[in-house]
Amino acid sequence: MDYRELLVRADAWYRAAKAARPDAVPCTKGCRDCCLGLFDVSLADRDLLREGLAAAEPAVRADIVARARAIVEANGLGETLDGWTDREIDDVCDAAGDVECPVLGPGGECRLYEHRPMTCRLAGIPLVDVSGRVIHPEGCAKCTLKPAEAPRFDGEALRKDERRLLRKRYPHESGVTLFIAQALAT
Repeated sequence: MDYRELLVRADAWYRAAKAARPDAVPCTKGCRDCCLGLFDVSLADRDLLREGLAAAEPAVRADIVARARAIVEANGLGETLDGWTDREIDDVCDAAGDVECPVLGPGGECRLYEHRPMTCRLAGIPLVDVSGRVIHPEGCAKCTLKPAEAPRFDGEALRKDERRLLRKRYPHESGVTLFIAQALAT
């Protein structure tokens, strides 16, 4: 299985939610409400982001890298979060506050949209598993979709497939995560 196949599944779920309730899921290009803060991603997401970065226009690439480096330096981050406890990660996220994702453009647009990580593809609306278990009860401030109305998502199957893929691709680092800024501060 390819990582992009997992991303296609996440995108399909999101599109279905938006199509079913466009009034409650007002996400549009330039809305950046879900892009504030530090978000940890997998090594597969890092590679995806770096692929998009390499394809970006030189000026865009330079701006993203500069912004990512500034976030990394301001928060005393290394290359990954390997060895960090959940508490330490939460503390850094809290201290950073609503820092903008380094990929955001001046109009709030994601400049690496086709290469955005899994977490970005699942953000903004309530996430409810096929069992009915609420994983994330609310979306962004603009989303009025309630968990009971949200389309079910087989998050457990997706995460299982993702873990399998990560173990295969990164046999000694499959559980390593890093913030988006760390992935792009190359």
